[in-house]
Amino acid sequence: MTYNNFKKDLSVIILCGGRGERLKPITNNIPKPLIKIGGQEILGYILNHLQSYNIQHSSVLTGYKQKKIHNFISNNFKKNVSCFYTGQKIDIISRIKKSLKFQKKYILICYGDTLLDISIDKLIKFHLKNRKLPTMSIHETKTNFGVVKFNKKGLVTNFLEKPKLNLWINVGYFIFEREHLKKLCNKFKSFKNLLDNLGGKKKKKAIKHEGNHITINTALELEKKKKKIKNFKKK
Repeated sequence: MTYNNFKKDLSVIILCGGRGERLKPITNNIPKPLIKIGGQEILGYILNHLQSYNIQHSSVLTGYKQKKIHNFISNNFKKNVSCFYTGQKIDIISRIKKSLKFQKKYILICYGDTLLDISIDKLIKFHLKNRKLPTMSIHETKTNFGVVKFNKKGLVTNFLEKPKLNLWINVGYFIFEREHLKKLCNKFKSFKNLLDNLGGKKKKKAIKHEGNHITINTALELEKKKKKIKNFKKK
């Protein structure tokens, strides 16, 4: 399988069905993927990023405030992007199952509330080296606090201001083969259980993303990330 052939058989699923409960009252009137950072909607950044790699088939799976997302897609992304209403208050795995018959042989899944300036080319090439296993992207965490080490007498032996923790978090951008994903969706009741199972049995590979990562869960985080988006846009 060559890179170009793989890309022709690749569909993207963008998960945009959640209610964004922790971002209320902002999300009382607008779905989380349509929140603006730096003058552009989160979903707009994601779709523009994918299209910069010539991705030809993207499905946006909606739930909460689905009409607003549909209108946004209709007005801004007329080609190669489809909306699928997948219901309210259901698990990610159920949303994916409802859309599988419309997808191509290979599927890239990403979260509709997470910005990642990941190289889609590198992601695909990494996956092609490990095609028997699903791929997920991970990012190293960094604390916003100073980390202190001290001895039994209370003397500080080391101090690091806001260090990286050598702990890596899931930031989405998964690649699956459709038929394998279909079997997994039928086997597990939640997307979390699916990921936990694959990780516990060493049945997935992780690619490190060391660039920019923006996830927004609270109104305070939203204000902080408005500054960080400038670095994201430069990539």
